[in-house]
Amino acid sequence: MKTYSILLSVVSACAIATSAFGAGTDASAYQGALFNGDSAQFQEALHKDGPQRVSVGVELQQQKRSLTRDSWSTSDLKANYFVGKLGYDVTKSLTLYGAAGEADVTTAFANRSSNFAWMGGGQLRVLDYMVLEPWNDFDNYWVGVDLNGFYRGTQVDFGNYTSTLSEIFTSLTMSFMSHPTKPGLWDRIGFYIGPAFSTISMDSSKEDQAFGMVAGLQLNPTPNWGIKLEFQKFDELGMGASATFHF
Repeated sequence: MKTYSILLSVVSACAIATSAFGAGTDASAYQGALFNGDSAQFQEALHKDGPQRVSVGVELQQQKRSLTRDSWSTSDLKANYFVGKLGYDVTKSLTLYGAAGEADVTTAFANRSSNFAWMGGGQLRVLDYMVLEPWNDFDNYWVGVDLNGFYRGTQVDFGNYTSTLSEIFTSLTMSFMSHPTKPGLWDRIGFYIGPAFSTISMDSSKEDQAFGMVAGLQLNPTPNWGIKLEFQKFDELGMGASATFHF
């Protein structure tokens, strides 16, 4: 827990320092569109021909966690999620979304497939700042800070009774992106990393380790279309992928 607290402090300090630097210069210190981070384009195109507020997507995640039951016994949880998501950009910096789909859940007590899963959450872009303008007439480089959070519930049928697997998740990530100024194979590409906090509960069991970290790769082939590959490390390593399209 101490390691993750230190990492959280470092990310927060970097975010504050970068924000202060952006506010005190003439560079493009913009709050950005959540799907591509390009604030100027988002502001100009929001109600015209460009990306709009509504988004749809799919998400797959393989989760592996350890659960502690009644404060003494530990068991493994494995869950594979597949959900469809619908999002709405409330502001240029805030997206809210809901999702529904199914999950295959494996515990020490049972292996249950095709359970109904749902989630609701949001993403807040705290910072989106151009740290290096085009120096080779091709790329500029951006740093971003995002706060993410969601609640996820899964209805698990154990045959003689039904239980709910609940998760509350938050993360604070810093991203580093390259945004070509000339047409090419992508609109933006980069990676992100940061600390995470996740609580899981089901019946008398709860997560064995709540603090962890997330890291991922992000590719935007166009301003409307985003693809992510994400890794989560708590007591076990999990991974996921998502694709999102803005109308």
